[in-house]
Amino acid sequence: MGEAAEEPSYLKEMLLSATNINVSLGIAVLAGALSIPLGAPAAAVVCIAWLAGESIAAMYVPSLSTFRAACDQRARAQRRAGIVEDLSTEIRSRADEERDFNWKVLAQMRERIAFLREIAKNRDIPLNASDIDRLEDACVDFLGLWLSHLAMVERERSADDVSIDRRLKDIEQRLAKQPERTEQISLEKARGDLQEMLRRHQRLGTRKAAVEAALLSIPDAVEEIYHMVISAPTSGAQADRLQDAINRLHMEESLEATVNDELGSTLPRPALRVVLQR
Repeated sequence: MGEAAEEPSYLKEMLLSATNINVSLGIAVLAGALSIPLGAPAAAVVCIAWLAGESIAAMYVPSLSTFRAACDQRARAQRRAGIVEDLSTEIRSRADEERDFNWKVLAQMRERIAFLREIAKNRDIPLNASDIDRLEDACVDFLGLWLSHLAMVERERSADDVSIDRRLKDIEQRLAKQPERTEQISLEKARGDLQEMLRRHQRLGTRKAAVEAALLSIPDAVEEIYHMVISAPTSGAQADRLQDAINRLHMEESLEATVNDELGSTLPRPALRVVLQR
């Protein structure tokens, strides 16, 4: 789906990690404390030892698979949070936050996912870290589909097929008079654009129905996963059913063109153009 997210700098992540910063501060305190009774040479020895340790750590820690996985997960979470914020802001400008039921649906999805993430830390359940991340991504998919639906509703309200038909007939009449070549090219281009616009309006109902179905299916799949886990958290027999429910969350693959089409044509903001590129 879209271009891959930029890989984080693992060396930078290691150097700026809380553990490394705390160790560095501790070394600085130790060097200062030793310099009082023993003088500058003692502090220099401590600093040299710290630099040696940092150099060794910089050679090995960034290449550890566990460290990279943690960095990747953190980067995905940060990127996801940014996309959610952009989508939520745009939706709030179009939908009533107090009256639109989808806000309650989204809040419940987040509660369920937070519970599943917490229970996965303490119990053996048939959900791995990538499954939990996929559930988190489902909230982004839900917001993207919701915004797409709002854009479709706005387009549906503004669609004026009668006016488009009238303009097409006018162009056909002007073309029938065999105008000059330059004018003919412009008229044919205008006719093609209007015909495409008319086809898009006619397909709008089908695309809207598909998005509405997805808006119902995603929360339902999350709810199904939640109930299966809490009813039999350690049951291996649930694995196949859980995987089927998780697979239902991948419906954005079949709707990607629709969502990108609606968001791209309606929302020019750069942050929203890449909503599905994660």
